[in-house]
Amino acid sequence: MDYYDAHVHFLWPGRLEQAARGWTSLREDGLRGMAVIIMGYHLVDRRRCLDLIPSAYHEHVDPALFDEPADPAECVRTDLQGIPLFPYLDSRYIEDALTDLRPFQQAGFRGLKILYIPEEDPENGMVGWKNLFGRSMRESEELTARLAAQAAAFRWPVIFHADLRRYGSFVEDLLKAHPGVPFVIPHFGFSRKAMAGLMDGLDHVYTDFSSLLPFMRQAPGAYAGFIQAHPDRVLFGSDATLGWAELSGRYLAFMKRLIPDRDVLRKVLSENYLCIHGDSDHA
Repeated sequence: MDYYDAHVHFLWPGRLEQAARGWTSLREDGLRGMAVIIMGYHLVDRRRCLDLIPSAYHEHVDPALFDEPADPAECVRTDLQGIPLFPYLDSRYIEDALTDLRPFQQAGFRGLKILYIPEEDPENGMVGWKNLFGRSMRESEELTARLAAQAAAFRWPVIFHADLRRYGSFVEDLLKAHPGVPFVIPHFGFSRKAMAGLMDGLDHVYTDFSSLLPFMRQAPGAYAGFIQAHPDRVLFGSDATLGWAELSGRYLAFMKRLIPDRDVLRKVLSENYLCIHGDSDHA
């Protein structure tokens, strides 16, 4: 059965060609494309860059990637050795003076990733915007609203990482302001209950189970029930990095065991992805 990974970070150690081999090997398992989250802008100080990347991922990131200012036109990718890519702009490092996203649109980005971390996230080892940039909560909300509004104007889908347990009210208000934009709240929003409430009330909201494999293994029945209750809204997403393709393979093997209903599985593995991102050529 074909599958698409809707949550892959374009980070890798070593040479790009070596990192790509793991993904091309997944073609035999049905991989037909993936949404890649690309840092078209980052802080030059590599130590500050790592402050906004979950600590569990530091070993999968070559800090040398942050040695030079990013050139959006050089960063964007739409193909990886024959595997179609849908490029999302990772906006976690965007500063107030850089909220005009038109250069990124012109460079070829097709979607926006918002990592909404206005405060420290000790659970994932990220210092948050307040500590890194000195932003107030209001400033974080305003910046995020501006980014989302531009994505809506570009007709971009948005991957919106936010902890619904902490910021659910703000997220809901922002989503309601853009009813025609597909929003994917990854990691089940860190709350299946809150995520279900959002999806039940807003038909343009989706989710993925990226980074949740350890939790799904501990409570497979609960997670299978959630997915089967929302078969049209859950995307396959692994949170793999370009240099960690085997993680996507692990998610695929687990999902084939977790969801026996082939119609539901097909929606999760491919149909929901294509509903947002278009056909395999991303036309």
